[in-house]
Amino acid sequence: MSPETSRVPDLLRRFVATPYSSVFRMGSTNVRLETNDPTLANTIQKATVCRVKSGAQEDSDWKLIRDKQAPCGGKEISVLSTGPIGTVLLGSGTFIAVDRERREVLGFIAPDISGEQFAAVALPLILNLLDSRASTQFT
Repeated sequence: MSPETSRVPDLLRRFVATPYSSVFRMGSTNVRLETNDPTLANTIQKATVCRVKSGAQEDSDWKLIRDKQAPCGGKEISVLSTGPIGTVLLGSGTFIAVDRERREVLGFIAPDISGEQFAAVALPLILNLLDSRASTQFT
């Protein structure tokens, strides 16, 4: 066996490089986005009104991974929330976890979810979950 085949697979994609990084502002929040998909980064930035690096009241770290091996298909949208954690599920292959206390977002985006679809559907849900007042809105 070669070293490549004997390695334990990284099924959670924990070690995926995210070379595309940007900081922009959404409302009163500075968002630091890291991703492996430049198209997704550009679309999210275009969907926000103000892209600045200072003056925000809060900071939020986002890591969005385009998972080319995730299953495609499905139009279902599910939002689950309990305590400080919220989860957005889009179709059968997109999973986004939102930690309101730590103001962190970790998402795995299926290959069939376009940047425009992400900005139109997932982005408002993520922002709603990050809003501390929305902690009991979704069940």
